[in-house]
Amino acid sequence: MQNSKMDPKVKVLIVGIGIIMLIVIITGYIEELQQKPIDTSSSTPFFPVQNNPSEFRMTALLEGELVLEDGCLRVDNYLLVWPYGFSLSTGGEVIQVIDDTGQPIARVGDRVKVGGGECVKPCEHIAQYSAELPSDHCSGPYWIVGEVITSD
Repeated sequence: MQNSKMDPKVKVLIVGIGIIMLIVIITGYIEELQQKPIDTSSSTPFFPVQNNPSEFRMTALLEGELVLEDGCLRVDNYLLVWPYGFSLSTGGEVIQVIDDTGQPIARVGDRVKVGGGECVKPCEHIAQYSAELPSDHCSGPYWIVGEVITSD
């Protein structure tokens, strides 16, 4: 039986070629990932909020289920424009609306009663309520949320 030893220079060459190949493969993979568009449309719902606090509010009443449709929070087909200071919490599997005091007031799936008023086409003044509107992704009709917000 012959004891075959590999020349140390050959070992270094083989290891070097292996490292170079690994770098090329990883670089190609990273470039491929960077070229793929990231779809964030469904990760965070569109949540328009009124630009400024207001002492004046519309007082009509909208009742129905708070639903998430194609990334848009709606009640009875209205896209809701929330009061100034409101926010959205998407922790875990629960999506809930947080009021200006930091308290959760409604979750997707809740039946809600929302004070305010509608804005349907033409709705030229909608931009005064939210800099994000009108939206190509979440179209109207819009419901400008007022003071009354409850969930059942």
